[in-house]
Amino acid sequence: MGKASRAKRERSRDKAGQWTAAGAARAAVRLRDQTQRCLAGNQWVQMMLASNMNNVVTELHSVLLHSDLADVAERPDGLERDVAMSMTLGKQGYRPPWPESAGEAAAWQIRQIGKLLRQAEVLVISPAAHAAVMAAAATLEPADVSTLDRDRDVLVRTGLLVLPEPVVVINRTGSLSDTRAFGWQFITQHQILPTAQYPGVRVTTFMDRDGPVQTADWRLAVS
Repeated sequence: MGKASRAKRERSRDKAGQWTAAGAARAAVRLRDQTQRCLAGNQWVQMMLASNMNNVVTELHSVLLHSDLADVAERPDGLERDVAMSMTLGKQGYRPPWPESAGEAAAWQIRQIGKLLRQAEVLVISPAAHAAVMAAAATLEPADVSTLDRDRDVLVRTGLLVLPEPVVVINRTGSLSDTRAFGWQFITQHQILPTAQYPGVRVTTFMDRDGPVQTADWRLAVS
């Protein structure tokens, strides 16, 4: 009776609009399950990821063609593309040989996101703690995080943190997007300069379909 009464009180607070850990946890699990269902076989997501990957690799490849790599003696054919792929997919945990197309890379990324959603420990944060973390994060400099150690400082190997509200982000191009959740997985990075493997953490951000950033292009994509 005690547990039932407590659960009833929690549901009552949820209905009254008050934040509770139990209500946030239920909402987080529901969002994770909805994301898994929407991701499976979603051609639009695959096309979006493929387009993003193609743009990044093309930009890196162009830069590398005009870098010191061009002066490397006896360099193998396609070295610039290999380096560009290692800087993108390799750092995400993709083991060479590299895929032939951006579509193959996107399909792999979707499988990794699906694995994250299935295996992650779901975490929530209260609005008050979220505000404090955001304020603290705004003061960080690159040197503040340069000493982070994966195995010592990341307590959950595979996790999904669902925020109490979306965070509006200014992208590199100046456009806006919003972030609703962060996911992370322990991985092995594969690099070629030098040829080596490194322990890493792949971070995945999830946008809110119905969040505050609602451009015309986004609404068209959602529809």
